[in-house]
Amino acid sequence: MPPLYASYAILQAYDGYSTIAGLQRGAREANPVMSRIAGKPGAVWAIKGGVAAASILVAERLWKRDHRAQAIATMVLSNGIMAVVAARNAAVLRGQR
Repeated sequence: MPPLYASYAILQAYDGYSTIAGLQRGAREANPVMSRIAGKPGAVWAIKGGVAAASILVAERLWKRDHRAQAIATMVLSNGIMAVVAARNAAVLRGQR
C-alpha cells in the first residue's frame, strides 16, 4: 500500500501545482467544484492535502478491517483518476507555452 499512497500524494501535488500554474498563465479550471477556489493557491493546497489524506485514511481503514482487496481497489482507482487529471493538466500546460 505505501507505494500506492506515495504515488497518489505525488499525483495530488502535481495536480495542485499544475492547476495553479495553468491558472496563472490564463487557463480555466474545468472542475466546477474546484473552480470557486482555484484562484486561491492556499485553498487549492488545503483541498489537495485533505482529499489525499482522506483517501489514504479510507484505504487504511479498509486494510485494517481485512477488506484488503477493497483497500487496493480504492487506491488503484484514486491513482487512475488522478493520473488522467495530471495528464490533462500537463497537456494544458504544454499548450500554453
